[in-house]
Amino acid sequence: MTFAGRRGLAIAALLLASSWHSGSTHAAARSEQAPKPTRVALTAQRLAVLRQVNQHVNSTITEVSDLEQYGQNDVWTLPTSGKGDCEDFALLKRKILADSGWPSSTLLVTAVQTAAGEPHAVLIARTDRGDYALDNKTSEIRPFAATGYTILSQQSQKSPGKWISAGTGETTEEPVADFPVR
Repeated sequence: MTFAGRRGLAIAALLLASSWHSGSTHAAARSEQAPKPTRVALTAQRLAVLRQVNQHVNSTITEVSDLEQYGQNDVWTLPTSGKGDCEDFALLKRKILADSGWPSSTLLVTAVQTAAGEPHAVLIARTDRGDYALDNKTSEIRPFAATGYTILSQQSQKSPGKWISAGTGETTEEPVADFPVR
């Protein structure tokens, strides 16, 4: 995953902000009436759904780079071809969970730096028991704190087409890779 492709990031912003995440006009109407939760109660059933979605997407999508698949460095899209890279996995997990009734405001695509220093993207589910990472590198659902990742920027809960830099707190139109100085 790189953060240079403005076209891919613009597509991601449109995907994240568009009505596709609501699943139906009924869901869209319901979301206008009720305030958006900042965290969702993590019941045993919801945890099982997180595990099922993470496992399903990880086992059915083949990981390939955007360069290999599209001839471009960074394309953010749903992996309709059955192939994608980390952000495509995260986008599909977000879509499936939102379509199943999980509040979309609690599902945040997050740009991270791995312990090896590589850029990566995961989906964070914000719950009353902490933030949980859905990651294409593992089918295990883990508290984000247990991943060893550093957040670089995260989708805004209030404005899904915006990103908040972990380094500066600045709101931007695209993920920001503020790599820590070592």
